Amino acid sequence: MHRVTLWIALAVSAEAKPPSTCGGTDDYAKALCAYQRRQFPEAELGFRSIVEKNEIDPQTIRAIYFLARTEMKRGRFDEAAPLFVRIYAMDPAFYASWNCDFLLGECRRAVGRD
Repeated sequence: MHRVTLWIALAVSAEAKPPSTCGGTDDYAKALCAYQRRQFPEAELGFRSIVEKNEIDPQTIRAIYFLARTEMKRGRFDEAAPLFVRIYAMDPAFYASWNCDFLLGECRRAVGRD
């Protein structure tokens, strides 16, 4: 009986709900949901479309951050690194609080430039 209960508990936990950020209808929410679901090509397109608008908006800097993280997830460290530098130029406080210095270092290490 104990094994059946354990099996049911495992089966129920395997049916994970979508991340709480999913369900939003704006471009950023859709891209973030794709990122969290590890649908990196879709996430990249969504974040890039926001970044390319180049609007002065808190959402833009977050889109740059997640675009950089998406590039890292896809193994594109050379593409991610300049995005972190761009974040620093836009908002040093965001750069520091979102740990971008560490991530930039990870990009540089990945391509042999530490």
